Amino acid sequence: MIRTAVIRRKRRRIALVGGVVARAGLLLALLLPCPATLQAQSSEEAGTVAAGLLLRQMDGVKRVLMIAAHPDDEDTGFLTALARGMGAETAYLSLTRGDGGQNLIGPELFEGLGVIRTGELEAARELDGGLQRFTRAFDFGFSKSAEESLTLWPHEELLADVVWAIRSFRPHVVVSVFSGTPSDGHGQHQAAGIVAREAFALAGDPARFPEQLAEGVEPWAPVKLLQTSRRRFAPDAPAVEGEIVVPIGRFDPLLGRSSFQVAMESRSQHRSQDMGAGQTPGPRNSGVILVDARVPDAGGGLFSGIDTTLVGLTRGLPTDVARATSGHLASYRSAVDRARAAFGLDPAPAVDGLVEAVAALDRAAEAVDGHGQTELWRVLARKRSLAVQALMATAGIVFDVRAQDDIVVPGQTVEVEALLWNGGDRTVVSPDVALRPLDGWPVRVLDTSGLTPDGRVAPGSLATWRFAVDVPVDANVSRLYYLREGRDGAMYRWPEASGLWGLPRDPADVVGEVSFAIGDAGRSTARADAVGATEPADGSGSVSVRHGAPWRYVGVDQALGEFVEPVLVLPRVSVSTSPSGTVWPEGVGASRTVTVVVHTEVDGGARGTLRLQPPQGWRVEPESRAFELPSAGAQRSVSFAVTPSGGMTPGSYVFRAVATTEDGASYAEGYSLIDYDHIDRAALFAPAETEVAVVPVRVREGLRVGYIMGTGDDGHEAIRQMGAQVDLLDEDRVRDGDFSDLDVLVLGVRAYEARADVRSVNEQILDFARAGGVVVNQYNQYQFSEGAYAPHGLVIGRPAPRVSVETQPVRILEPDAPVFTSPNRIAERDFAGWVQERGLYFASEWDDAYVPMLEMNDPGEPARRGSLLVASVGEGVYVYAALSFFRQWSQRVPGAYRLFANLISLQPSEWRAFLER
Repeated sequence: MIRTAVIRRKRRRIALVGGVVARAGLLLALLLPCPATLQAQSSEEAGTVAAGLLLRQMDGVKRVLMIAAHPDDEDTGFLTALARGMGAETAYLSLTRGDGGQNLIGPELFEGLGVIRTGELEAARELDGGLQRFTRAFDFGFSKSAEESLTLWPHEELLADVVWAIRSFRPHVVVSVFSGTPSDGHGQHQAAGIVAREAFALAGDPARFPEQLAEGVEPWAPVKLLQTSRRRFAPDAPAVEGEIVVPIGRFDPLLGRSSFQVAMESRSQHRSQDMGAGQTPGPRNSGVILVDARVPDAGGGLFSGIDTTLVGLTRGLPTDVARATSGHLASYRSAVDRARAAFGLDPAPAVDGLVEAVAALDRAAEAVDGHGQTELWRVLARKRSLAVQALMATAGIVFDVRAQDDIVVPGQTVEVEALLWNGGDRTVVSPDVALRPLDGWPVRVLDTSGLTPDGRVAPGSLATWRFAVDVPVDANVSRLYYLREGRDGAMYRWPEASGLWGLPRDPADVVGEVSFAIGDAGRSTARADAVGATEPADGSGSVSVRHGAPWRYVGVDQALGEFVEPVLVLPRVSVSTSPSGTVWPEGVGASRTVTVVVHTEVDGGARGTLRLQPPQGWRVEPESRAFELPSAGAQRSVSFAVTPSGGMTPGSYVFRAVATTEDGASYAEGYSLIDYDHIDRAALFAPAETEVAVVPVRVREGLRVGYIMGTGDDGHEAIRQMGAQVDLLDEDRVRDGDFSDLDVLVLGVRAYEARADVRSVNEQILDFARAGGVVVNQYNQYQFSEGAYAPHGLVIGRPAPRVSVETQPVRILEPDAPVFTSPNRIAERDFAGWVQERGLYFASEWDDAYVPMLEMNDPGEPARRGSLLVASVGEGVYVYAALSFFRQWSQRVPGAYRLFANLISLQPSEWRAFLER
């Protein structure tokens, strides 16, 4: 059966002008980059704007690689001005995927957050015109020194990844965002500046990382090393000595706005970081400073002293070959000039010039074939790809490949349509369409429609090819390549094959290819062969056009309209558990429920048996449960009672869920879809396991807690697992401001930044404390202290104090305070095993009403006492807790639970008695 679509996620794609792939003749291999770089062509990628931007890229050779540490470090204004305005090839190498940050749009942290921020960088590059690349580095959190960063990221391995990026992209100019000195602040910033300089110096040395040369790259020595002047933070600042100023605020008639305005839309894709920016019109500048150069005439401009001409690439060829190739390149430039001259509001008159440009590139490729000029070959491939894109854009020809389902499973047959829309006034001659599954999946042609009797696509018409793709039963699921294996410390593991190294994500499983020739009214046009140029009988020239696009799903939402999703291959049956992890207070013998969810995407559904396998010393009832799922998309939740059957020794215990279907297949893995409307959807897989951490933790009996979520964390669930009753307060309940039925109010991380309702009822929150309640306010940023929301004076300085080394010792300042005595006795051992950091956004100054509870510091820094402050407020208690509890919840760190249990168990009377001692 051919599966039809089941709509699950709705999103609207952000696009300006995307890349496509053309391949022909002698350039076939070079014109086939990893299919992960392919994007489906849409109507936004054809026509005047698309063609005009492509024409800017067709002359000369200018490549710029920017290097920094994180998503959002890049200077998007600079990248946009180069890629969109100057037509240069740009790429941004982010050492990390931002995995260690905080998430303002959802609950994902660590790897899940890295997936989101990878998507945000992809969305940003779609707008500003660059490529996106990564190293293996995992963002382990804030660091204060390069030494720490280059220890957790093994220096030589990180350097190898940056060298790989340089050798793969082959930039003429490397731009380091950071200096590699303590002035960069974040230790990961410093590390990025250090390895950028080192890689610039040695990427051209074949003796360094010689194993990379076996993977198809060659040594490459960039000509210039620049550093951003950070002008984006002070756009009106006077130029510093030696600064190369790049105007980014000029109006661009093709874009309809300035590079800066496009850059701000690009920057606004970093939604998980709260990076929305206004698109301010008017003059604006970016800037860079020369750090090093391999040419004497390096001053005055980004590319001064660098031969960026196409003809310059013929050096080293035999004289006769160089002469012939130079002639063909001159013909190419003349043809491009004619296309530009003919280009206007109607781009169609530029078609003839672009046809000639493609033919000239093919002749140049034939001339240099066999002479080993890798750089020239790569440039010819890139220029032909751009020329074909521009040719299709000016001719109004759009190719799109659409799967009829957004989610497919192994063993399924899915229908795929390839659409070739000839929206121009030329005839598309002898089109040929094929599907190329990357793993050799079987493909059958179902039918073709829309062609003329002689096999052409007439002007203004649409031709359709329908295929059936058989997804093998052993097909790989859409697991992101860098998450296929566990990390080596703070480094991801990449697959052995180098084709994916550094890419944002895996390629599409299926790519559609179309080849055709472009005819003209009154002209006889022969079918072009795979080599490139042909000469029809009347002497007029034509070229083959070969173009690729990945499959994608295109659906319609009745409220939002058309949306686009990447096609994902997901398991036939998936299994997940809830909760995936829980804390179990030691000594609590009553059973708890673990819910197992089984889900299928198989057309005929699935049926079988579910089991939750207990570890030694635990009992699960019932032993198994039957399930029956009638159709694709169906799921069922099954509950199991979990009870300790022996002594409850503190530690970790893992329960594993397994679904066994009638055909004997077993499934023990589930997935979540990371799906936000500004990024491409991705699947994050996890074993169907529940980890139970038995912890000696107690909370005050009968405690009722109200939890006000901030930017998203598991605090409310952590409190519930410890045995307290928790109400998660929605916006209506918060705005109502009546908390009198609660004992404690807990505010989630950055609640004052993320929620206007919290800011508006701050006085009522303080009134709750004044009336005898306890308020526990987790860490906030500067908006909190600058808004004077605390009950007594409290300042978070800039930069905010923090302790980033999670293993640093912690001194308990008031060991007899109820914070540390009731109901759990807290000692220094409770600060063992913490992850990523001790805390962040500590208070730097505070009123005498607050009592600091803890003292800690990073190596070489003064003692910090602003991580945990407690103060009386009327009859109640107010706590500012800047420790990173939110990071400890997901890792079930025992001491963090025990300390937080004491904070929510505080009794104002006991606190006052402590103060009055």
